[in-house]
Amino acid sequence: MKNRNILIQIFIYVTLLSFISCGEDRTHEYIEKTQENQWIYDTMKEVYLWKDDIKEPGRNQFFTQTSKFFTSLLSKNDKASFFTDTIVSHDYGMSVALMRDPIAEKPSRVYALVLFVEPASPAGIAGIERGTWISAVNGKQLSTSSQKTLLQGDAAKLATEYMDFDDETGKYFWVESDTIEISASTSYDKRDIAVNEIYNVRDKKVGYMLCNNFNEDDFVDRTSAIFEEFIAQNVTDIIIDLRYNTSGKISNITSLASMLVPSEFIGTPFCTLKDNNGNIRATHNYTAQEVSVADKKIYFIIGKSTQGVAELLVNSVNTSRDMYDAFVIGEKSTGVNIIVEEIKSPYGFAINPATAIAYSANGEIMPSEGVKPDYEFDELAQKNSIYPLGSEQEYLLYNTLYIIVNGTAPENNSAN
Repeated sequence: MKNRNILIQIFIYVTLLSFISCGEDRTHEYIEKTQENQWIYDTMKEVYLWKDDIKEPGRNQFFTQTSKFFTSLLSKNDKASFFTDTIVSHDYGMSVALMRDPIAEKPSRVYALVLFVEPASPAGIAGIERGTWISAVNGKQLSTSSQKTLLQGDAAKLATEYMDFDDETGKYFWVESDTIEISASTSYDKRDIAVNEIYNVRDKKVGYMLCNNFNEDDFVDRTSAIFEEFIAQNVTDIIIDLRYNTSGKISNITSLASMLVPSEFIGTPFCTLKDNNGNIRATHNYTAQEVSVADKKIYFIIGKSTQGVAELLVNSVNTSRDMYDAFVIGEKSTGVNIIVEEIKSPYGFAINPATAIAYSANGEIMPSEGVKPDYEFDELAQKNSIYPLGSEQEYLLYNTLYIIVNGTAPENNSAN
């Protein structure tokens, strides 16, 4: 650290001389133009997972745009770190899956299937729902690279279609539907807990919670309230749906995990964070919570988008409850075992560098190939019947409820 500071001081001194030698003391100008990137550099050298790979920036590099400067410091092995600009992030508020015509009526066409919509977002206000098929934006047909176009942009007109079935031919075909006008992408309140329900299925009472992130400060309080209601209603099984969960605070998932494991695990590691040399940076233990549902059977729904802390939650709880009842259903998760930490700067932006490698409750590194489900189901297996999230007919939820009641998966894996 001492040598690095000396090098920085030399760089600053030489650069200051160049400013002063022009006949005018422009020290204040230099400090003003480089202080943001200097803060980024100092912070990254202290906390970044690959800090040893960071090379001393060139003389002119400190004058580049902050986001580009941050990116220039990242390791080639880093696929997790990102920069958050001073402008609040904004989008249309819908998650989509792009695919070539699933019924092969128009093989060259690309369609976008809407999987999730935030109610307070431009998409939600426009009336777009899960299961909507988008075929064009502003009259231009979609391509396999249209993901960004459907994520954010100006006000737009979205052409939609739906599938119909011809009894005579026994085939599905496309029918043109409404053109939906959506306002420009913007910021809005994103729900961390999107759905919570209780289902009566034969002799079972099943609690369901769709959790899209673990970011909110009051997440633990609201989860506790939901679990208290589950307990009051004599719920026997709990489903925690994490199929779209990609981010959150370690403190929140540690508290949630602590509600799910038996009391004998309290005080033992939920996860351990280490650097590239195997040195421990932090250990997070299971902690006693006011509410516990450890006596319930737990079912996690995961998908291709499930990543990071959500994977850590599933893997650690599943490991800790190995002798109890915990199951994983859906598709193999992304496989991100890197912890990313948001660090806010004094200048209005934030950097989100990878800071540690996650090890689960059993002391083993989180699998980079993702969490493998006990029961594997493809959410899009039935593209012609995409039901609302929380509906008992929704494909993944239907199959999970079937497993809860019957102890095995249905032979045809169908909700119809």
